[in-house]
Amino acid sequence: MSPALATTVRGTGPDLVVHPGGPGMDPAYVDPLLDLADRYRLTILHPRGTGGTARPANPDAYSPDEYADDLITWLSGRAEPPVLLGHSHGGVVVARAAARRPDLVRALVLLATPAYGGERAEAEAEALHITRAGEPDCARALAALAAQGDVYPDEAELGRHIADVAPLWLGPLTDETRSWCERIAAQPANLDALRYFNDHVFPKLDTVAADVAAAGVPALAVAGDLDAWAGPTHLTELGVPSAVLPGAGHMCHVEAVPAIGAALDEFLNAIGERAEQV
Repeated sequence: MSPALATTVRGTGPDLVVHPGGPGMDPAYVDPLLDLADRYRLTILHPRGTGGTARPANPDAYSPDEYADDLITWLSGRAEPPVLLGHSHGGVVVARAAARRPDLVRALVLLATPAYGGERAEAEAEALHITRAGEPDCARALAALAAQGDVYPDEAELGRHIADVAPLWLGPLTDETRSWCERIAAQPANLDALRYFNDHVFPKLDTVAADVAAAGVPALAVAGDLDAWAGPTHLTELGVPSAVLPGAGHMCHVEAVPAIGAALDEFLNAIGERAEQV
């Protein structure tokens, strides 16, 4: 049975429903997107086991289909189908839900969403990390990643570990992104969700483009050119109109909200979901 999803809601205007990724990170990690509440009614979902949504008793209850079940249940209670924006793993989820119930979805926005996983994705990420190893912040993040090895940190320390490696998910750090990293370090995280994704989902991830095609709704993909996990090659393979964010990494929602907003406005205006900026 799907848990009742908690939400964070801000703004007025066309409905934009955000499914965070992680998986397992506190949904507050996407709070920079709340800046878009100046022209959208922004609803940030709290995926199962995070934020205000109950944690499953089964530590393996974190498959894409189970996340999609939760989203479909939530969407089924709405009067009108909204635009769904999924970040990272959240894009995998919204694509799966839309493929199963396209009648519940107005359009898809895939933000930093991987088209594939496995050895190919790992090799591409490693290659980009090597090119950035001369950046002091990235060098420290690579050292933190190497120190962890294959051992997961205790859940109480997971937020700190995520913050330590986050420079690899961002462009060159600024005061704003450093502040975001510190907030992440203090936020709770769900190790069961992360472990399930790493062990069971990422190694064989290859259905996102097919799910988007099966949904048959308007779709846009957006990613940073420094995204090691969902960058320009993923945009190409997703097979939908796309926008590249120069200088942004996987956590582009922290670095490039104005550019994301501009891409959203152009896309949604084109399909008749015009935003009114206030």
